[in-house]
Formats: sequence, structure tokens, C-alpha cells
Amino acid sequence: MEEGRPSLTAVGVAMMRAVHLLLDDGPKILEDNLALALSGAENAAALRANVDAFLAGFTARVGSDRAQALSRYLRAIMVVRNRYAEDELDKAMARGVAQYVILGAGLDSFVYRRPDLAGVVQVFEVDYPATQQWKRMRLRELQVKLPPNLIFIPLDFETQPLTEGLQAGGYRPEAPAFFSWLGVTMYLTEEAIFNTLQIVASLALGSEIVFHYVVPEALLDEEHQRLLVAIKAGTAARGEPWLSCFEPADLKARIKDLGFTQVWDLGPEEANARYFAGRTDGLRVPPWVHLMSARVGSVR
Repeated sequence: MEEGRPSLTAVGVAMMRAVHLLLDDGPKILEDNLALALSGAENAAALRANVDAFLAGFTARVGSDRAQALSRYLRAIMVVRNRYAEDELDKAMARGVAQYVILGAGLDSFVYRRPDLAGVVQVFEVDYPATQQWKRMRLRELQVKLPPNLIFIPLDFETQPLTEGLQAGGYRPEAPAFFSWLGVTMYLTEEAIFNTLQIVASLALGSEIVFHYVVPEALLDEEHQRLLVAIKAGTAARGEPWLSCFEPADLKARIKDLGFTQVWDLGPEEANARYFAGRTDGLRVPPWVHLMSARVGSVR
């Protein structure tokens, strides 16, 4: 990531959400009606061109015969991780949780899509300063009104403690909160990842985090290893290398050692059965994608 510029991956994520909403034929997993505008595309034709350019660095490494499969995988990842997090957030709010912290928010549009929650949950968008600055500029250009329940918190996870940023933003440490951390862990060192998780584990009872992670290449078959290597090489070429991956059972044990009392892992088979069953367009998550939910105290 270059100083003064947004994460190219954050822009790419918004583009893939827009493609899903506008161009995928099947039922919508996530209806992100701001994704197109946030990505910078003016219309569907411009979106197609931008997506082709964004994916070129990946598909060139796997060949044209695998390009469509890779594109479908990426779209599925971008929409299902937010859908799962938002489904779990709904459950948390039903339990009385009224703080939602989006770690590495990127171009997430949740708070702008849900004006009905303005008096229900306080939303904190935490992200790398350059990406957040660009997003705020883009929102002004689009004349998107900032919701009254939104607080921006600029933060570099590798160098700044999460608690410091949250406290400065008015976070209430005595009350439980729901955290989402999507598309971020693979770009951080293990030390930074577990430092952040340890902080969440130390928060008020009932606090919960949903995060997205990837498994090691050795756990995949040869075909999926090749696709994963292409994605990693493509992000590294853009200055955003992947640094961390985890074996699910080992990660679950380490999460419990931090103090989380309940941990759930949503693997690709369960995710596909829950969100993609019956689709005819081939949209499904790849076997390297997992989502984990961890809670401090309380019961589901």
C-alpha cells in the first residue's frame, strides 16, 4: 500500500460486489447498492472494463481457461463474508449489542445501506488512514450523507493499538460490541493478528468478532493451489503481500487460549450449503476460505 493512496484491493472488493449485484443471474447474496459508485465506475460497461483490468494480474497467471472460475470465486468471497458477518450482527443486536466495529472497513457500505439502524447501533469504521481518507472523499463526491451513528477511526494495525483508536472515537468499553474483520488477516503478521484478537478477548462479556482467514496451500488440491498462488502473486505485485494463513483446528485452539469462550468456524462446505445451494451460475466459495466467529462469555 502506498502512502496517500487507497488500497487497490479495497477498490477491487467494491468492484466485485457491484458485479455480483448487477451481473450475476442468481439470487443476490449481498445487495450492495453503493458498491458501483464507491468503486469509481460510472456504469455497468465501465465496471466490466475496470474488473477486467483488476483481474488481469491474477488471470494472467492461471490462463484464460481458469479466468472465469477465479472471477467467480473472488465474487463469492467478497459477498459471502459480509453476508455472514451481517447475519451474525443481526443476532448480536437481538441480544442487545449496540456497538459495531468494522476493522479494516475499506469500502464497506453497511452503515450507509442500513439507515434503519441509526438509533440502534453505533458503527465504528476502523481502517488504514490513506484508504479511509480516500473513502471519505469519494462519499463527498457522491453526496452520500454520513449517518449520525457513524464514527471514523484511522488506524494502522501494525503500529497502533486498537484500544487507543477506539477510546478516542467514543467506544464504550463497559458495553459489549460486535467486530467484523474481513479480508484483512492475510495481509498482517501473526503478531499483529493475535494482538488485535487478544484486545477483543479482553473486552466486555458478550463481545464477539467475525473474521476471514485463509488456509495454507498444503491443505488444497493441486488445482486450487494454483489458483491461490495466482491470487497471492497478484496482490503482492500490487504492493499488498499476504503474510499469514492458518490451519483451522490449530487456529480455533489458539483463539480459545486467548480467552474466547465460544468459537465457531464456517468452512467452505458449510458456507456453500448455507448461501449458494441451488445456484446454476457456479458461484461458490473456494476451499481456502474460512470465516471464524469468537465470543467472550454469554451463550448463542
